[in-house]
Amino acid sequence: MRYIKQRKTFLRNSAAASPVIGVMLMVVVTVILAAAVSSYAGGIGGNTRTAPTATFEVQIKKDVDIGGDTISFIKIKEITGDSIDTSDLKIITSYIDDNGNFSITEVYPNSENTYLINGGSPSISSVSPYWSNPAIGDFGTDEEVNFGNYVLKPGVVMIAEANENDVPADDATGMEALVSCWENVSSGDFISVTLVHTPSGKPIFDSDVEVV
Repeated sequence: MRYIKQRKTFLRNSAAASPVIGVMLMVVVTVILAAAVSSYAGGIGGNTRTAPTATFEVQIKKDVDIGGDTISFIKIKEITGDSIDTSDLKIITSYIDDNGNFSITEVYPNSENTYLINGGSPSISSVSPYWSNPAIGDFGTDEEVNFGNYVLKPGVVMIAEANENDVPADDATGMEALVSCWENVSSGDFISVTLVHTPSGKPIFDSDVEVV
């Protein structure tokens, strides 16, 4: 009789303990899952790079006379701020023409987009906007000045230009590489220019620039 009572007591205690054990197991599993999610999220956040800071001066001119040549150009100059490798930059330009058509262009480093006449030889391709620094090299000849191969820092100027005398027929000028349908742009129009730091995904310059 005593054995039966002890067995019933044991069963009652076991039945009471089972829900408690179940709850404890659920808590443990929840804690493990929370730790795993936190670790994963922390890993993602740890890969995010901080965008550099800088100020820029941007000019866009169309059909200006320079030394007897009619030239159009966009000039981007860093005024103050961090040194920025152009291989970490993407340039986006966009505008709406007089007919209401929206045009957008994305320019990537080390992606050939400009063609030049090389004397009597076939056209050669380069990457605009180039580093305007004759002491380093000439655009179309020296890769060091191609977009993606140089570092922006205060005082450095990068340029894309259009001089029809230097471009084979039907090939893209530097301006056409940076601004799609450049022939539809007129003085007085505004072009949105954005510089994006690709490792962080953040814009470091964004402004509407008037064409003069």
